Amino acid sequence: EFDIQIPDDQAENISTVGQAIQFIEQAK
Repeated sequence: EFDIQIPDDQAENISTVGQAIQFIEQAK
C-alpha cells in the first residue's frame, strides 16, 4: 500500500506499474 492519495480520474489513467511509479515520483 502507498500512503498517497490519487484522484480517481488520474487513477483510471494508471494502467501499468511503471505509470504508477512515474505518477508517485512526480507527486513528491
